[in-house]
Amino acid sequence: MNRLRGAIEWPILLTLVLLLSMGTYQRNSIWKSDLELWKDCVKKAPRKERPHHNLGFAYYELEQWDDAKREFEEALRLNPRYALSMYNLGLVYYKKGLLEEAIDCYKKAIDLDPAFPESFYNLGIAYYQKGAYGEAIHVYRTFLGRKPDYEGGHSSLGLAYKALKQWNDAIQSFKEELMYHPDSFYAHLYLGDTYKELKDYPEALASYKKALACPSVPDPEELGRMISSMENSRATKRERKK
Repeated sequence: MNRLRGAIEWPILLTLVLLLSMGTYQRNSIWKSDLELWKDCVKKAPRKERPHHNLGFAYYELEQWDDAKREFEEALRLNPRYALSMYNLGLVYYKKGLLEEAIDCYKKAIDLDPAFPESFYNLGIAYYQKGAYGEAIHVYRTFLGRKPDYEGGHSSLGLAYKALKQWNDAIQSFKEELMYHPDSFYAHLYLGDTYKELKDYPEALASYKKALACPSVPDPEELGRMISSMENSRATKRERKK
């Protein structure tokens, strides 16, 4: 199941990619063709933070992290309370693998605009990637208290519990994700993984089958082969006889 795992090992990261593409806390759609436009805007209005922010976002879309960082920092120099740039600067640091700096930016973005949920969510992501699972759990629980229906939120919390081997809490979190999003591939998959680690093979198999039936599956053939292998395994057959 290596290819499938390679695609979905970090569903939180996939969610992060979606956040970046669907709404990185800014209203304008910045495409590659707009790079020169925002460069021109910066030349015409060098003391306004928004052109620098938008130019930074254009660089971000092109994965030019250092250029994006420079423009977000300039936007913040012009307006230290510009939460949009603080959040996006955190994303740049995250992409560069600088987790402590990313965490610091997300915290500052939360202080500047507590109403923006992605700052909380990505703070949890950074803590999780750092291996600070307790901190991630605290952030996710705070976040979900405000937005309990946020897609991927309960699954992310479940993964943090799973990392600490808090199995019951992990199972409950994945099930809560499915209450809000019944077709969540990741929730079904990681619920199956949790049951499998607990050697509850029938429940694991049932969860994997539900994952395979979801509308969007990264590698249905590989997941199907894993299900077939489990169905034919002696351990699964023994559990079914109990």
